[in-house]
Amino acid sequence: MEIRRCSVCSQKFSYDKVGKTYCSPKCKKSAYRQRVYEKNQGNWEWFFKGILNSREDRKNLTPKILIKILKEQNYRCALSGVRMTCIRKKGATIFTNASIDRIKAGEEYNSENVQLVCRAVNSFRSTLPIPEYLEWCRKVVAHNKVK
Repeated sequence: MEIRRCSVCSQKFSYDKVGKTYCSPKCKKSAYRQRVYEKNQGNWEWFFKGILNSREDRKNLTPKILIKILKEQNYRCALSGVRMTCIRKKGATIFTNASIDRIKAGEEYNSENVQLVCRAVNSFRSTLPIPEYLEWCRKVVAHNKVK
């Protein structure tokens, strides 16, 4: 038996099989997931499927509907104008990633009540109505103007 370091978590482990690079099934699964993420970077349909599958309350939306909205917005955040991305990376928050935002917070997710915004903007906005959110943004900018 030889001692190796796991290619995912760097933990030492003993092995007796040729080519074994993971210390556990969990690390093997994690490495597989990361390869799938890397293979699908830039694939909007795959990205939106992942978002929609994680929430039952978004069943009225499909990747096709979201891609249509994305194209209408020219791949830019509806509130900030930032070019959005569709990057998935385990353990990382990508603030430019597209996020589904309800225009009227608290109401149903449907094609008339959603817009796509970058994740950072969606997090900052939370449940604020858009005019109130924009007012807070103006306050932040005004307070931080460099003179």
